[in-house]
Amino acid sequence: MKKENTTAKAIIWHILTFTLIFYILVSMNVNSQKERLIELISKNGGRITTSEAELAGIHRMILKQLADSDEIIRTSRGVYQLPTFQEDDLLDLQNQYPTGIFSYETALYLHSLMERAPFRWTMTFRGNYHASSLQAKGIVKKLSSKKLYPIEIVDVKTPMGNIVKAYSAERTLCEIATTKAAADIQTITYAMKTYATSKIKNIPKLVELAKTFHVEKKIRTYLEVLL
Repeated sequence: MKKENTTAKAIIWHILTFTLIFYILVSMNVNSQKERLIELISKNGGRITTSEAELAGIHRMILKQLADSDEIIRTSRGVYQLPTFQEDDLLDLQNQYPTGIFSYETALYLHSLMERAPFRWTMTFRGNYHASSLQAKGIVKKLSSKKLYPIEIVDVKTPMGNIVKAYSAERTLCEIATTKAAADIQTITYAMKTYATSKIKNIPKLVELAKTFHVEKKIRTYLEVLL
């Protein structure tokens, strides 16, 4: 009987020891993930989405725990930011509408080809994309064919220093030159003049894209005057 009691106590002791070690390891892993998450958010400009965290191997439970302890703030579904993060309307829109590409006057602004920020942000979507919330937010929605939609999508920095998707300067210049864009002549002239004297200009690419958007004659006319 005494031997059986000793064996039972030994088993219980091993179970308790294993359980304690398990919880210590789990706690260490959680703390490690929390540290990694904060570091990742900081490198990401102060904001992160659930999908970005999971891609980095961080469980969404960690996001919830940090949000519950007010170490990060949940701003919308699947989007978290540091308490010190400064709001960025352009980044907010990119996170809410990930397939939207900043275009037309908004793209000009992001490429420093416009004197001031436009009154309304413009985003281009593929096909027949529809979202009633766009109008409520005052966003100008443009639609592009599946063929043209992916052409010249680039990463650009917002004035707050965050990365968003926009069409290249060359594509944007071609698009605002189209009849359907209905851009005013002052906007086009300033953009073309600024582009022609900038270090980012790529005239061969601009002319090639002008053919794609059927504005080669207009673009060449501007270039002949400015160059």
